[in-house]
Amino acid sequence: MITITAAGNLGKDPVSREAGNNSVASFTIGCKSGPDETTWINCSVWGKRSDVVMKFLKKGDQVTVSGRGKMRVYTDKDGTERRSLDMDVNDFTLPPKQQEVKF
Repeated sequence: MITITAAGNLGKDPVSREAGNNSVASFTIGCKSGPDETTWINCSVWGKRSDVVMKFLKKGDQVTVSGRGKMRVYTDKDGTERRSLDMDVNDFTLPPKQQEVKF
């Protein structure tokens, strides 16, 4: 298992969906990995924590996430092999303006 901690900004507003009896919030964060390079991480937050994500995070917000990471390989519609870094988030820190929120 690969555990990752990353800090970045949300590229879009989070999206919520139901998966069985659980809700899951999905969002992507961009992490600076060089002066002109950004690494994008696809994040998923499950259960009650997904409600917090949906309520308090929006595009552009800074967030720190940690959880189980996985590299996914897929073929896009043009037949090009691509790679994606995905994370099942176990813990996250809200932006500074939201840190006083009680869970």
